Amino acid sequence: MKKQARILLAAPKSGSGKTLFTCGLLALCKKKQIKAAAMKCGPDYIDPMFHRKVLKVPSGNLDSYFTDEDTLRGILTDKMEQSDLTVIEGVMGFYDGLSGISEKASTYDVARLTKTPVLLVVDGKGASVSLAALIRGIRDYREDSHIAGVLLNRVSPAYYERIKAVIEKECELPVLGYLPELPVLSVPSRHLGLLQPEELAGFDTWITEVRDTLERTVDLEGILAVAETAPELQTGESGSLPVLSTKVRIALAQDEAFSFFYEENRRLLEKMGAEVCLFSPIHDQELPEETDGLILPGGYPELYAEALSENHSMRNQVRKACEGNMPVLAECGGFLYLQKNLTYEGKTFDMTGVLDGEGFQTKSSVRFGYLDAAAEKPGLLGDAGVSIRGHEFHYFDCSNNGDGFTAKKPLSDRSYSCMIYTAHMAAGFPHFYYESNPEMLYSFLRACESYRAGRLAKKHLDSIAKPLDSLGLLEDMVVKLCRIGRSEKPYPLEKRALLVLCADHGVVEEGVTQTDSSVTRVVAENFAKGNSTVNYMAEVAGVDVYPVDAGMKGEYYRDRTLRRDAVADRKIAEGTGNLTKEAAMTGEQCRRALEEGKALVKELKEKGYTILAVGEMGIGNTTPTSVLAGLYLNKDAGEVTGKGAGLSCEGYERKCRAVERALTRIRAKHHTDPQELLAEGGGLEIAMMAGVFLGAVKEEMPVVLDGAISCVAALAAYRIDCRVTDYLLPSHMSGEGTGAMALSALGLQAPVRAGMRLGEGTGALTLFPLLSMAMEVYEKMGTFTDYEIRSYERFQEEIPEA
Repeated sequence: MKKQARILLAAPKSGSGKTLFTCGLLALCKKKQIKAAAMKCGPDYIDPMFHRKVLKVPSGNLDSYFTDEDTLRGILTDKMEQSDLTVIEGVMGFYDGLSGISEKASTYDVARLTKTPVLLVVDGKGASVSLAALIRGIRDYREDSHIAGVLLNRVSPAYYERIKAVIEKECELPVLGYLPELPVLSVPSRHLGLLQPEELAGFDTWITEVRDTLERTVDLEGILAVAETAPELQTGESGSLPVLSTKVRIALAQDEAFSFFYEENRRLLEKMGAEVCLFSPIHDQELPEETDGLILPGGYPELYAEALSENHSMRNQVRKACEGNMPVLAECGGFLYLQKNLTYEGKTFDMTGVLDGEGFQTKSSVRFGYLDAAAEKPGLLGDAGVSIRGHEFHYFDCSNNGDGFTAKKPLSDRSYSCMIYTAHMAAGFPHFYYESNPEMLYSFLRACESYRAGRLAKKHLDSIAKPLDSLGLLEDMVVKLCRIGRSEKPYPLEKRALLVLCADHGVVEEGVTQTDSSVTRVVAENFAKGNSTVNYMAEVAGVDVYPVDAGMKGEYYRDRTLRRDAVADRKIAEGTGNLTKEAAMTGEQCRRALEEGKALVKELKEKGYTILAVGEMGIGNTTPTSVLAGLYLNKDAGEVTGKGAGLSCEGYERKCRAVERALTRIRAKHHTDPQELLAEGGGLEIAMMAGVFLGAVKEEMPVVLDGAISCVAALAAYRIDCRVTDYLLPSHMSGEGTGAMALSALGLQAPVRAGMRLGEGTGALTLFPLLSMAMEVYEKMGTFTDYEIRSYERFQEEIPEA
């Protein structure tokens, strides 16, 4: 046959017999040893399952809403390279597209964009000459309809010849066959459409009956001749896909309960460097070995809720994987599987309990149709604002659908919140089509690559000839460093830098400190001279110190360049406002401070540094730290206010009152945005430090925390971007109580308990020798096998049932 021969089966409306003719034609081609491939217009999952069941190879979807024109043609071209004939099944009525008011994403749209000849499948029952009018009207509604022939459904053999002549005369189109009305040819359906082919006990009998009937009633040679009129498809320049440097293993749930996953998504995973391993949450007891990422697609979990609930081993495996921060994508039915329980037909079944929501059946479809989903915050799939297209179609709902994304309906002002979205999970009812934004899927795979590195690092640590986990938190940090480097090889720690960010604070006028703001500049310049406490400690720890003016009072320094022997000028303003009376910073000042912090990380990375630490200097900066802790943790002034560098009882009371006044003022504004709270109650060095943590995500750079101020700055950054904690290494437990509160909120533990409260980065420096020692053990110590010692066994506590 001619290269790129293809045909598209369309209809005036749903229920006309497209699936029937498509499957029968595919089966007939297979019998005639014509190598056929199949695709489906639109977002449907079940019709491609029928295609796959017939051909024993995957089908696929062509959707002009999901993708741009070049991508659409590229997907079709890839499919055509695998076959002699490609049969495309249309969706709904020929011109029916977005929101029922547009031709966009219709079968016609796909035919137009791919220049594919169309066979119009028409239900002939109960009509005669009117069929010719219908066909002619549909063909001529658009000049480029590409309609090239007709197939008739539900007509008798005797009637067929007569109506065929009428249609061919009036429409000047060949009528290439028919199917009679036979009960055996119908296909059962349920609330989401057709039954899945695996659910049809007599599928083979059914498809054989359809095939053999078509062999008698259609002009196969005529159909193939129409297919060969299709012009060769020209595709535009497609951008190169990013590919992982290391292959990762993705566990994809596929069984009776979970089967709705686009073939294009699977192929995209593989093109980008994933090995896709199938597993069954119903039948398997464990996830595939060496799993680096988990995908739970949609399907019909409600029909198999009892079986899913009774598979305690798999439920616990999935929960443990999620708790261990394995990257997870879950869509619709997979989202329901992650909930605490699922209620169907009056019975409630326990699910994995990864999420605290409850799934339940509704009386009608909850949401239906296409959507464009945009991330409201950074997370597993990329930065805030990234968007992807998909669709929803479900009769179930959940008590907590999440708010990580905003879904907008096309050609409509309607929008709604959806998705549980974190650094390691994207879970919700929408089905995403990742060809609409491959970078989002690549972000998921990069997270899987990091998980793989951590998994292998932990495996190596367990093989080293020492008691398991005996280095405690240091082992966790080695694993985290390997995850950041996305390699199980020892993370390079030789090139180290400490940023000391310096700024002044208007709240000093409230008498909250022992000294005035002039001390800040004196100490900052001592950093540059190398004669401050932190300098001597840094010399021992092998860390280069870079002092930075983030917002000190007084003249500007001459140079922005980061130098060890001079204070770098990154001044945003000459100190902050008095936060008891006014915002500490304007929104623009806060934004600039965050951006400067990100830039500092980039510059140090370009200098060859592989790990950073942060410190600060700013007379009065424990007061905004207390205010921010109160705002982010919803605490009262008395709970978050410490004595800072040392205050009398009277001074401490003044500080408490100042924090209380600031909290009252800011809370009256009802801000919820973490950046707005930072501007209202923070400091310029605190905001710039938060920017450093945000920059660590972008530059993939580990950053060592210092004391309370840096921990609260990290909390601010985390509220802006939840991925931040994957790049933070806590050092010591500060003498200021807010440090412990912030670390707890971040889910981090500090290994050093020394009662330190100096700041300036001194506490952060204590971690470097410990990291070096731990990495030395990881790199150089022999294994149980090397030393011919019997290895330790890990006796895990029994995991409670989900």
